[in-house]
Amino acid sequence: MIRNYARRLWALCSLGARLVGQRLRYTAPRRTTITILGIAFAVGLCLTVSGVSVAVADQGSVVGSNVDYWVVPEGESSSTLPVAVGGPQFGDVHSVADQLTARDNIEYASPVSLRLLELSHGNASEYVLVAGVIAHPDLTIAGVNTNALTPGDPYYANGTYNGTRTGEVVLSSGASDLLNASQTDTVSFPTQTTTPQSFSVVDVTTGGASGLGSVPIAVVHLSELQAITGGTTGDTADQLLVATQSVDVRDDLSSLYEHSQVTTRSDTGIATVANSDLALALSGAGLLVALVVGVLFVATTMGLEVTTDRRLWATLTAIGFSARSRMLVLALQTCILAVIGGLLGAVLGRIGVFTANTAINSLLEDTVVAVYPLEFVPYALGIALGIAVLTTPYLLWLTSRGTVTETLST
Repeated sequence: MIRNYARRLWALCSLGARLVGQRLRYTAPRRTTITILGIAFAVGLCLTVSGVSVAVADQGSVVGSNVDYWVVPEGESSSTLPVAVGGPQFGDVHSVADQLTARDNIEYASPVSLRLLELSHGNASEYVLVAGVIAHPDLTIAGVNTNALTPGDPYYANGTYNGTRTGEVVLSSGASDLLNASQTDTVSFPTQTTTPQSFSVVDVTTGGASGLGSVPIAVVHLSELQAITGGTTGDTADQLLVATQSVDVRDDLSSLYEHSQVTTRSDTGIATVANSDLALALSGAGLLVALVVGVLFVATTMGLEVTTDRRLWATLTAIGFSARSRMLVLALQTCILAVIGGLLGAVLGRIGVFTANTAINSLLEDTVVAVYPLEFVPYALGIALGIAVLTTPYLLWLTSRGTVTETLST
């Protein structure tokens, strides 16, 4: 019995595949092609929008890929570059970072304070995002390597803020171009007093790239930034970065501060979409539009085809094809067209992402506004099959309209 059922299933699948081939070659090539292109357009549009959402969620994080954990205030997000600027902050950060760095299973920990300051060099005066850190040779902030900074944070001096002031700053290439400042130049930082503070440019590196353009970044020692921005009271910072090979430290990090959350390096890419409200909204809107557009295309074009083939479906009913068998034949045809459209949509999505990046690069250099991870290919097929599943009940209803006798007699 199982063998008979398998043979019947194979026969129905073969019939559905032959009907698709016949429509593509002879009976309705134009309508069938439009169906495929409609699905491809919907899928391509969804992938392009999703590429933007993944870029929003994944790019521009304050840390480089060499940091395994970062702790941020609850409700904040590490997925955008100016995270926590002017928002909630942690206190006593030097002490906490020292305690973490002293642990055997942690390589280093560094607080990060972010401030948007108007830096000056020569006749240029521009706003730059300034990051204050406890320097470590392996620490990278927004693509800017801190290797050129004196290790540690000498000016902090155990909370006295009267240690050796380095006056060092590392500029990203974007900040360097904006200020027209190069290595060994002096850049002025605003302070809470009338006298600006001078910093010497010890290195210019690439970095500062985000999904919204080439963001100008300046990296200095944390205590020196605190001294000019008023952060010495309470020893505050916006984030805490932790580099470690241990998976056992997350619970400890979660308990460092109340109302904080811990994000891991593995929480980037597509996984971050679910943790970013903006990215999730973009992705959800793209999926909804793709399903609506795809279903309308397939329902219209395939609906016309089913209506045209009413005699075929009536004949299948007359010779004993059950509603389940007819549904299987029809669903298989729709799925075949959906798979073809999904694969073509994956290609169109890749072209859409490339076009978006090319267009934005004509306005802002070194900018990535959308990405195309490999997971988008099965995602494209999933969207296409979802369109097929949603459309099949409507098409099946069209095949059952009218009686067999009426249809065959016309």
